[in-house]
Amino acid sequence: MIDFAKIDTTITFSGVAVHQPVTVLTDVLIAILCVYFFRILRLTKITDRSIKHWTRFFLLLGFASIFGAASHAFFLVHEGFGYDSFWLPMQLLNVFSAFSAQQATVHSVLKGSNSKNKWNVFAILQLVLASVSVFVFHSFLVVVINSAIALIPVMFIHFNDAKTEVQSNYIGWGIVILFLTAIINGTKFSINEYFTYLDIAHVFIMISLTVMFVGIKRKAVGLMVLG
Repeated sequence: MIDFAKIDTTITFSGVAVHQPVTVLTDVLIAILCVYFFRILRLTKITDRSIKHWTRFFLLLGFASIFGAASHAFFLVHEGFGYDSFWLPMQLLNVFSAFSAQQATVHSVLKGSNSKNKWNVFAILQLVLASVSVFVFHSFLVVVINSAIALIPVMFIHFNDAKTEVQSNYIGWGIVILFLTAIINGTKFSINEYFTYLDIAHVFIMISLTVMFVGIKRKAVGLMVLG
């Protein structure tokens, strides 16, 4: 099978080479979307801890996407100190973003649960372990595994909560869409070298985040009404 993502599609702007331009563009679009969602949630000025953690979730993902865009844009060879200076922080930001989703769940759906403290301790331990693993294993698989461990329970918890709060359905389905990217990346399904599995996965990430945001914003609006 041809790995279209490894075919050189470098373009040059004013003497500056930009590698994997479509991947860079879609990363930047994810960042813009995340900053927009962050801004909208910030403007609600809600003090609820859950909404604050969801707000951080989007902000951290936005920064991760910027670092990811830089690592794709400026390094044809994905190794070395310069590349790692962008690639490793991108992974770390993804780890903290997943932690924010866990914390948002702890302080909303699980806030009345007897197991709240256990979930919180588990999330903190996972954060520490994953953060260390980013540097020890030097593999994006750390982010993939960490995201699965963190977000699959969040998904099921919100689907269960949707029985009483329909907005939670959006968060659950948003995470389902997010995990479709694992299939896309695993199969390396691509259209051509200008729209590879990396770019397709980024499009699904944008859809996923938008669906999640709809649910989160509706929760925020509901809190504003109650307030």
